[in-house]
Amino acid sequence: MNFNKLSVIFTLVIFFENKYTTAADTPFCLKSDIKPIADPNTLPKLPSEFQTRVQATFKDVDKTVEFLLAYDYYDQKAEIITQEDIIHEQRIFYYDKNEYFLISNRRQCEVKKINETVDEFNFFGLVIDKDGLFNMKTANDLLHFNNDFPHKYVGREEYRGIPVDHYQSCQDWAEFKANVLIDFYFSVSDFQQSVGFPDLNIQVPVASVIKGYVDMTKRGGRSYLIENTYEFFEFRPFVEKKSDFYVQPDGIYCKNQIVKGDMPEIPKSFSFTEEILVNSLKMGTTRKVYYSYDSKLIRYDTYALKNYRENAPIKIIHDFNSGVGYIIDKFIGNCTAIPLENDLDTITLEGSGGLGVAMRDPNQFFFIDNTYFYAGQRLERGITCDVYVSNRTDFESPLTDRQPSFWVFEIYFMAIGQVMESSDAEFPGAPIAIKITSSEGKIKYVMNIFDFDPVEQPNTIFDVSQCYQGKGKTEFALSFKYPEDVDALLFKSLYRRFVPKKFYEQMFSALSSYNFSPLRIIPPTLVASTNGFLIYTGLTNFAPPINHFRKLVSVRVNIANAVNKLQSSNPDNCAYECLKDSALNNNFYRCLSFDICKNTDTQVDYPTFTCAFYNSSFVTDQSLVVENEPLCDHYSKTVISIDSVSKEDAFRVVEDAILKKLFNINFENGDSFITFSADDIYTATVDAATDSTGKPPQGSTSFFKQFRLFAESYDFNIEKINQEKSIQIRERKGLSIDECARLCMLELAFRCEAVTYEPILKECKWSSMISEFFSDIDKNIYVEKKEGFFVYTREALYSYTEFPFTIASGTDLVEVKVRNENECAYKCNNEKNFKCRSFNLCDFSAEDDFKYRCLLSNSHTHDTEKDPNFIYSPICKHFSRIIIDDFKLASGYQLNVNPTVKYLNVSVERCAVICSYTEAFVCRSFDYFIDTNTCFLYKENVKDKIHINVELKPNEICNHYSREYFVENGINIEPQEIRINENRFGTGIIIFVVVLCLIIGLLIGNIVVWFGIKLIRKKADLPVISFSNPNSKF
Repeated sequence: MNFNKLSVIFTLVIFFENKYTTAADTPFCLKSDIKPIADPNTLPKLPSEFQTRVQATFKDVDKTVEFLLAYDYYDQKAEIITQEDIIHEQRIFYYDKNEYFLISNRRQCEVKKINETVDEFNFFGLVIDKDGLFNMKTANDLLHFNNDFPHKYVGREEYRGIPVDHYQSCQDWAEFKANVLIDFYFSVSDFQQSVGFPDLNIQVPVASVIKGYVDMTKRGGRSYLIENTYEFFEFRPFVEKKSDFYVQPDGIYCKNQIVKGDMPEIPKSFSFTEEILVNSLKMGTTRKVYYSYDSKLIRYDTYALKNYRENAPIKIIHDFNSGVGYIIDKFIGNCTAIPLENDLDTITLEGSGGLGVAMRDPNQFFFIDNTYFYAGQRLERGITCDVYVSNRTDFESPLTDRQPSFWVFEIYFMAIGQVMESSDAEFPGAPIAIKITSSEGKIKYVMNIFDFDPVEQPNTIFDVSQCYQGKGKTEFALSFKYPEDVDALLFKSLYRRFVPKKFYEQMFSALSSYNFSPLRIIPPTLVASTNGFLIYTGLTNFAPPINHFRKLVSVRVNIANAVNKLQSSNPDNCAYECLKDSALNNNFYRCLSFDICKNTDTQVDYPTFTCAFYNSSFVTDQSLVVENEPLCDHYSKTVISIDSVSKEDAFRVVEDAILKKLFNINFENGDSFITFSADDIYTATVDAATDSTGKPPQGSTSFFKQFRLFAESYDFNIEKINQEKSIQIRERKGLSIDECARLCMLELAFRCEAVTYEPILKECKWSSMISEFFSDIDKNIYVEKKEGFFVYTREALYSYTEFPFTIASGTDLVEVKVRNENECAYKCNNEKNFKCRSFNLCDFSAEDDFKYRCLLSNSHTHDTEKDPNFIYSPICKHFSRIIIDDFKLASGYQLNVNPTVKYLNVSVERCAVICSYTEAFVCRSFDYFIDTNTCFLYKENVKDKIHINVELKPNEICNHYSREYFVENGINIEPQEIRINENRFGTGIIIFVVVLCLIIGLLIGNIVVWFGIKLIRKKADLPVISFSNPNSKF
């Protein structure tokens, strides 16, 4: 149908060429003839929403037209669909947006404003309300029934075999200078329609016949005599399938659309399953997608193509922090690193020559920009969706060499009010599908989106730690103690599930000075105990350096711009050196690209190369120009950011945060906060066993906790100390503060009491100088003023376990007055007359300077557990040395005899406890194997001279712990001094010496016997002399 010739349907006027012409001032009917006038309340009621099929017959031109009509006054929408010959036309009216869509089956669509298309909007009228808003006519005004003109009831008749009530009205239509007589036919109220609505029991229009004059002279036309009949079929008092109406056909873009509508906001983190269908190839594929914009990570779970293990399940992870991608076989575990390339999840950076990419933000990931217009609601997979349409020229299909003039993008979002059962999170507009259609409609992509989950993706989803083995990663554990009022049960029920996420937040905070990829953090494993919990984790190396770069073959940049050069054997070394320089991240030089050129003047048989480094790339400097050079290749950073800090440096940063009490996991609890503070960091793996205290199997690496800051801007005076034989000292550079403390604690040659540390050059010195030397530090000749250095002394209290409000009633051997707990511990550590193993500390207010009474004892608290002597005391607390402090460590040594007992999978602390409390024998020492967490217990002790053949032998994976005292028959027995490999004679020599001594002894014995016999015989020859007591009676 030519729509310009049909300007009115429900005004029932048509402008075809008509052979009848009449004067405009001759009336066709008179309103006065409409008698008797029917009461408007008795007339049939027209619904405010309906749909019907209409057949219009124009008698004057012998023409019939059919069309489908939908009318919705509530939502101010209407639609007419016409079919004439092969032309199918659809007209949609959005009065709320003042838009009128004309759509043909020739993939053409145009949008106009309703109020600017007078000749085309009159189907449904135009009413401007008091607020200036556009509205459509009511159903009564639209059908010109029961409006402001008089009606009369003619009677009951039969029309098309349907019993109807016949009504008549004479009306003048001022906009057309028309005078018409209208006959209305409505089904009787008890007539059952073929569409069947028995519960509605309403009268529906069956037909309408219009006869009269229309004067169109003011519009450039003539006056016409018309006779038009409109018959209604399948009239429904509602729009049956609204999802089929008021929407643009898919795959079509409408020009000149004005109203865009508000698209749902895409979250920054989500996951979904995607089904991709291509109609032209009759192919489809599926994959699982995980997206995290804040972490700059995307993961795809799919199946490999033919160039790999065909149909092997793989996961592909794109890391936009480093510009490296990982392909991991989920069955075999193989891992391949690749540079990121231009893909649907990347944006090619302008001017980068295709080498530089960036991660698409959430909107870009779904092809969303500001060019979309709202296309109404459609039903997709049974889901009511809001649809948005755009035409784009920035998309290139890999399936065709000849790109269409544009692509039509359609995005389907779940309409508000529906429930998304795939996620616990509330998200009102989940994406359901994306359809991409070529302008001519020959190629169509359909991306169906299932199970869209808008929750934050855990970093464990993007785990690539399996790609790094052995020295490629550093594994460690962090220990946390429960704060006050939190026990193991409360932790499990309220806090545990939130700890991993907050752990990552703290790791990112600690490493914030670096562009550190989350992929390099090994996913944490939490192990809880009665006193606290451990988080086992680790750090990996940065990705293989060459995979951080994209390659251009046989070209190079102007070498005059090179910032640095070096000789190399391959591109991998050049890439490593480039990233190594970038790790400095200074303001003067950041290596972002390099050329590698083969040397032609070399005298060696193997090829050599020259690497030229640049502090710019095509990403950062669009003015860079490459020149052809067959012997060179150019490598450019894939992304602007650089992730090249070593795992060792990253570990030191985390370690430093823990030492400074900055690694805290916080929870808001009403008006207060619950804080779990990391109190230690250990070199350990999750496979290692732990004991009931939650400690990992091998000792802590966080030795710094055992020290306290004593003074700033002071350092040891090496020259003066070397002149004093009673003070020993050592020094090293390039250490962390914790490594410095560790060397002090594990020093075997002397008891280290203090360290000095300079954090810039990481200079460490440790010495046997005790704290008394620092009492007047300004006058101490063994220290000197030096800016940037810090003096730390050992915290005496660290080796003790505290028992508050408790006093041990065992024997107190010494009582001294002290100022604080640490001073009492120091007194205990330096007691000369006996082995001090515990002390009671009680309030003492007699003297102002000394606040406490310090009572020293040679008994452990653990020694009295079988016969408890604990007494509650409100003014005292008890401190007892930890068990392992009773053992002297010989690092890297093993006892040379067979063990008495062997224990598997225990910690070193647990091994010390077992040795102390075993009742089967007196345990005097033990070996601890670091790699297997194995414990050997011995009766022997190298300090005990009873076992003269006992000695230590070197073993790198073993540490020997020699007991400094043991209990026998209730008495503390102190072994002799330790000696490591001090026996200078072998067993054969010793046996020889013993035999020689026996022979010599026999000879000496025979000589003594011979001289004895001779003396006896000589005595017999002497005269007998007798003595008598003069007082004796005999």
